[in-house]
Amino acid sequence: MGLDIHEAPAVAATSTDTLEARAVVTVEPGVYLPEHGGVRIEDSVVVTDGGCRLITTSPKDLIVT
Repeated sequence: MGLDIHEAPAVAATSTDTLEARAVVTVEPGVYLPEHGGVRIEDSVVVTDGGCRLITTSPKDLIVT
């Protein structure tokens, strides 16, 4: 989470960037369906020595109406 929309380090399968402990990054998977639209769930995480710690607390339950 920085000053620009997208900046290094990148979190992507094709990225060669290194994530260092204490860095805060966003993980933004999305699903898009032609003719219907889409949704993107954005989580913010802190990189730790052993992985990451989620700092986003929004629920992710699917609500069908």
